[in-house]
Amino acid sequence: MKHSFFIPLTLIIFMFIGCKSAQNKEKNASQTLNSSVSLFQTEWELLKIGASKPKLIATDNKISILFSKDNSHCAGFSGCNRYSGKYNIKKENISFESIISTKMACPGNDMSFENNYLNTLQKITSYQIIADTLFLQSKGRTLLTYIAR
Repeated sequence: MKHSFFIPLTLIIFMFIGCKSAQNKEKNASQTLNSSVSLFQTEWELLKIGASKPKLIATDNKISILFSKDNSHCAGFSGCNRYSGKYNIKKENISFESIISTKMACPGNDMSFENNYLNTLQKITSYQIIADTLFLQSKGRTLLTYIAR
């Protein structure tokens, strides 16, 4: 008789522990998905320019941007060359100015891509970060999409 009470009680305890563990895993997963990465001091790798993925011929380097928190300075790799410039932020609005780059030659398609990227960067008016993804936008349209690295 004692054993018939002990087995159901043991099963109930194991079920409770298993449910609690699953709830904690779910809670931790949702915290990770909803956590936001800082714009500053994060290396952002370009995923898309408009709807297209970057395709470079001459290099395996990734297009990137890094925002310095201290002096409103940004820098990165644009496909052929390193670039840098200044940015201004007011709430979710952002603008770029004084973008300069090195002048190394590269294949025509890569150079066209780089020019397009740098010109697009100058058109940006706002930004949004969702989880580990940065969206640089103009007039509510995403022009550049990056992922935190």
